[in-house]
Amino acid sequence: MKKNNYSLILFLLSGILLFTSCKKDTVTSPAPVIGGVNHPNFICQHQPGSASLIGQLVIFDLDHDANKDKKYFIVSLQKNGLEFGDSCDVLQTPRPIDSLALNWPAQIKTAAFGSTKNILTDAKNAVTYSSPDPWIYSPLATNTNLYRKLNDPVYAAAKAGVKPNGNNFYSTIYYPQAGYTPYSRLYRDITYYFKDGVYTDNIAGGGLRSLDTLFVGANAINWASIDQTAYVDFERINSPSRYFRKYFYFDWTNWKYYVVTETEERKDYLSYAPVYYIRWQVKNYSLNSFCKWPDGWGKK
Repeated sequence: MKKNNYSLILFLLSGILLFTSCKKDTVTSPAPVIGGVNHPNFICQHQPGSASLIGQLVIFDLDHDANKDKKYFIVSLQKNGLEFGDSCDVLQTPRPIDSLALNWPAQIKTAAFGSTKNILTDAKNAVTYSSPDPWIYSPLATNTNLYRKLNDPVYAAAKAGVKPNGNNFYSTIYYPQAGYTPYSRLYRDITYYFKDGVYTDNIAGGGLRSLDTLFVGANAINWASIDQTAYVDFERINSPSRYFRKYFYFDWTNWKYYVVTETEERKDYLSYAPVYYIRWQVKNYSLNSFCKWPDGWGKK
């Protein structure tokens, strides 16, 4: 009987050792990393035909010698009621850039800002098209406000002639006081130079300003890491007659993006009507959550 018990104990111990040995040798698969042949290096608003901007963005990989390897795809921002969300659905899968229009200048591997109908490549040149015509690469007209604000030191200060990283409009900053202070929503014409952490606002003699002062809470963004920006206008259910704006800032290297959403705050006064004014909310995400990246697209 004792011999049988001893044999049983040896059998159980050998089973335990075998189990623990197998468990120790098991390797857990690492979390998948999004990567591929195509890496985004430019984004802009999509402007199909003659339509206005409609919440669609185009993501490009221009960094190839041959146009057949330069790709783009189109995404559409998801909506929550009247308001756009922070993520997108893929609207059109990747295609070569010449399927958007023929004869993209092959030497152009980066861009500054614009829309799909008018992409600025630097401070002095742009690539444009009008369907079904081909891409046209040409200098900006020197008598335009656009050329002036990018190339005149009076407006662009030390960044005159330097390739910008983006351009859009921002509401002015307003600080309510204890006594009644009226609020009138005005806009600033912002041109970004992310790598230097500065912007200009197209005001004569305005000079360069720190991007940390762009809006209340702007220092939450690591501006020097940003590559491009895009935006979308939207209405809110509780404010259907007024438009707000959502800004996106993309950091392709660290594979993340920031979302800055305009919000509305209220200041009450005893003998006056309340004042509604703009404030901003900042969030950041991994670019994995921006959209379902097509096969072969991802972080470089």
